[in-house]
Amino acid sequence: MFFENNDLHAKMASAQDTDGDGKVSPQEAAAYVQQYLQNASPEDRTRMMHDYFGQLSPDQKSAIGTALVQSPATPVTSVDPNNDHDLVDAYTKSAQAPATANGQSPLEAAFAQGGMLSSPLVKAGLVGLAGIIGSRLLRH
Repeated sequence: MFFENNDLHAKMASAQDTDGDGKVSPQEAAAYVQQYLQNASPEDRTRMMHDYFGQLSPDQKSAIGTALVQSPATPVTSVDPNNDHDLVDAYTKSAQAPATANGQSPLEAAFAQGGMLSSPLVKAGLVGLAGIIGSRLLRH
């Protein structure tokens, strides 16, 4: 069902709004990324996330790794930000973990206002990742 939702993929690919507020919020992007990570094959998921982390600076990788470990919403207890495989694993575990008490995925909770990943730079990267995923899914 997720993979057949071309309207959603197109919205994310063009960074369009999905809830009528004029922009794709980090929470919307996190929900989309979570759906992708839960539904994609392990090979596609790993390839997509390695491509994403390969584009980030060492500082961005470090910020994401630290935030995933420090967020009480994620199941991640350690991550090596210098190892893209470790970052992919931590990000995927966070997206696939059970929902929090308020119904958010741990990934969404980590990116929510006041969450450990609420840095504007990290949030922009998340919206970019959603755009990359949407673009690739539309091409396939």
